[in-house]
Amino acid sequence: MATYITVADVDAILGSAWAPDDKKARAVLQANAYLTSLNLAGVDMSAIPEEVKQAGAELAVVASQGKLYQQHTEGSLEAKTVKAGSVTTSKTFASIDTTKSSSLPDGVQFALGLLGPWRTSAFSFNVYR
Repeated sequence: MATYITVADVDAILGSAWAPDDKKARAVLQANAYLTSLNLAGVDMSAIPEEVKQAGAELAVVASQGKLYQQHTEGSLEAKTVKAGSVTTSKTFASIDTTKSSSLPDGVQFALGLLGPWRTSAFSFNVYR
């Protein structure tokens, strides 16, 4: 796992009151794991850009609140009814769209926006000749 930010970095960016002291180390660890999972391309690890550090700080705040890896259970209730002759059947179920970025906490959405220049498309690949 790459280390994009440290607790000291987040304290410098957001001030020391961004999370209780006992949650800071784990929140930064989760933020670094999240950033590493994004496979950021072109980030110079010896001089990490300020935008990446800011994104990491935003992710750390969300992680300190327990929302970075939280499962979303909100959705909509849907019902479908089918009628064939005199027979009618109805089915009611919950539907959740996990592909929408709006289901992400606002801090995560902001961080992803900051990381735009370094994110690679899941549908792209490198070709070496």
